[in-house]
Amino acid sequence: MHSYIQLLSTPTADTTGTALILNVGPQRYLFGNIHEGLQRTCIQRNLKLSKTTEVFITGTTEWKNVGGLFGLILTLADANAAAIMSEAEIARNKEKAANPQQLAAKADKLAKREAWKKQVLVDAGLDPDDHGAPEKYGKHQLTLPTLTIHGGENLTHTIATGRRFIFRKGMPVDIVEQSEAGQSELTGDEREPDWKDDFVQVWKLPIDPSMQNQIPHVSSEPPRKRSFDEFVGVDLPSPLNDAASIEHSYTAEDLKAMDQEMRRFVVTEMFNSQWRLDALFEASLPDVKMPTVLWIKNKETNNLQRYYPPEEGPLPDIKVFVRRPWPGALVEKLPSTKPCKTAMSYIVRYYPQKGKFNPEKAKALNVHQLVWSALKNGVTVMSRDGVPVAPDMVLEPTRNGGGFAMVDLPTKDYLTSMVNRPEWNMSRVMDGLQAIIWNLGLGVARDPVMQAFIQQHSEIKHVISAPDISPNYITFDSTTALVIRLNQIDSQHYQIPIHSNISPIVPPSPDAVERKDLEYVKATRDLRLQLEPEFQIQEPPTKQPFLDTRNVLELTPQEILDLSKRARDDVASSQLMERLTGQNLPSQDAEVICLGTGSSAPSKYRNVSATLLRVPGCGSYLFDCGEGTLGQLRRLYNSNQLDGVLRDLKAIWISHMHADHHLGTTSVIKAWREANHGLSEHQNGADIPAQSAMNFVEAIQEKKLFLFAGEQMIRWLEEYSSVEAYGYDKLVAIKTQPAAPKAYRFSSFMDWRGARVGFTTDDPIM
Repeated sequence: MHSYIQLLSTPTADTTGTALILNVGPQRYLFGNIHEGLQRTCIQRNLKLSKTTEVFITGTTEWKNVGGLFGLILTLADANAAAIMSEAEIARNKEKAANPQQLAAKADKLAKREAWKKQVLVDAGLDPDDHGAPEKYGKHQLTLPTLTIHGGENLTHTIATGRRFIFRKGMPVDIVEQSEAGQSELTGDEREPDWKDDFVQVWKLPIDPSMQNQIPHVSSEPPRKRSFDEFVGVDLPSPLNDAASIEHSYTAEDLKAMDQEMRRFVVTEMFNSQWRLDALFEASLPDVKMPTVLWIKNKETNNLQRYYPPEEGPLPDIKVFVRRPWPGALVEKLPSTKPCKTAMSYIVRYYPQKGKFNPEKAKALNVHQLVWSALKNGVTVMSRDGVPVAPDMVLEPTRNGGGFAMVDLPTKDYLTSMVNRPEWNMSRVMDGLQAIIWNLGLGVARDPVMQAFIQQHSEIKHVISAPDISPNYITFDSTTALVIRLNQIDSQHYQIPIHSNISPIVPPSPDAVERKDLEYVKATRDLRLQLEPEFQIQEPPTKQPFLDTRNVLELTPQEILDLSKRARDDVASSQLMERLTGQNLPSQDAEVICLGTGSSAPSKYRNVSATLLRVPGCGSYLFDCGEGTLGQLRRLYNSNQLDGVLRDLKAIWISHMHADHHLGTTSVIKAWREANHGLSEHQNGADIPAQSAMNFVEAIQEKKLFLFAGEQMIRWLEEYSSVEAYGYDKLVAIKTQPAAPKAYRFSSFMDWRGARVGFTTDDPIM
């Protein structure tokens, strides 16, 4: 069986972590950080993730490791839904094309062949019911694949926060969170795998700075999912109840389990709901939760038409039609959680590999070819001569399966717990382990403990990916090549993305060591590690894994360069400058910078929506903030310049709740907070005093960041703030909402501290 690992990303300005794809036969498994920009990276490298059904997230549950997860789920769900519809259409077309006589003849032919196969199996001493089943991977298998995502604590909470803007029916999603699953029990000095399928076995390694050399003996099976009726039937403690009665009724573990069950219910309904978009129900207008889309029945035509409620005054008591809310949206607020510092790592092993089948020996023993597969699967069969033939008569000896580990250590604090993990001394886990892919934080690779561990396991190939090891190479070659050519035409407005093809020079820490005898491989994109049938490191398909900028420059015709020079000279002419100055335009030196102009999903040439407005003397303002926006800024500005832009950033506007317009907001806010307030942490951003208690002047004086967004966006950021202290406590969130057309004088509203401002295309009206 052929299998290999391919690195998808290493730490760069665009990709904050390391990810790889494991290919084993027909299966694909995704390991590592599902960071922002991962999808676009795969598009650039022409790597398809559509067959992926298992995702193993390494590291802690925080945005830099899971920021690309929402977009990945949406893309996989849409791709699977499209594939299923296409297969169903193919099957229907084939049925339509065939006439009844052809179908009957085909059915008769198949029945005769099945009868013949059964007889051959019976003659070989096999049960036809066990060996005559259809292939597992049928050509027109019309079933919904389940995407299973494995990760650390708070993963379910993180995905559940996206219920306000993510709803798909193309692929059910199951979350296996380490806090629920625990780890498999020890049997003697060995441990059973935490997860396995027909191809691989996986041992999960949760690593925490405070964890000792102990493994909790908890069942590896996640809790059973409960139906909606069961869920709403639970008698949860009411916040109005007496605190003492709650304490006596439920333990802390009970309450935590109830909270987690609510999150699991939400995730289930996000991706496996029976809800329908066209299902409407009738309700009284005053009872309808606003804002929402309303319909009424036209008394003359009896058809449904849009209805817009009155701008002012009480709502009329009339019957309207609204969409039935999908069950996940009925959960107004998730239970709060706490940041978790546990970092997930994994060891992956193949099953023992059966020896190679020798067809010549099978022919010599007069074994029918139809039952060769049974011999390969370890079943003794009868030859045509009536002689028993055992598998070892036609198979080479069985050998141990290989494997690899992916270890994620964010800081040096995790090293002691990592080296003390008992799995490193378990023969079942370690015998034949071929490689360890290290995803390390700054300074970890040069730590003496880390280097001693690598030296101790020198028989294993070590691949290191780290910000101070991996170069900040160009990730998106296609769009960079385009920008380089545009830079030849207009260097003022098209700047070559900041990058480096050599490892960064980082001042060593006092305890850092650089051992010359230490052997390891620096991780690069497209690096392949073949695991089966034999281990070998395969260089990327191209000798030079970086963009050849010289070749790109030579592609631009000289005629284009000459024309662009003439245009630049015309623009710089004194006559044009005088005419522009005479227009007396406000903020003539303002810059509008397009960070992303794509739509729906990242593409090879365009990132999703984001626009930066820089007004000297006033500040910088960000309009929309799609996934990868921070990476775009890091390519445009060096570290000092970017700090200046972030310190100057006054506000972010989010136009609407489509994922391609806001999934980069969290990382931008975190970078803004670091630039303005340092790296101080809070256990829970939601515990900060209410921001409505301050006025605009105080907010500006305290260097708050203004966020103008819809209520659902603000709630999402608030719920996620209990997972990670990214800077929600430094926001002044101002709710905006569009006005219903034809019903208001305004096009949109802004609400803050109980005041509402209506905006038109002219001046704001209080």
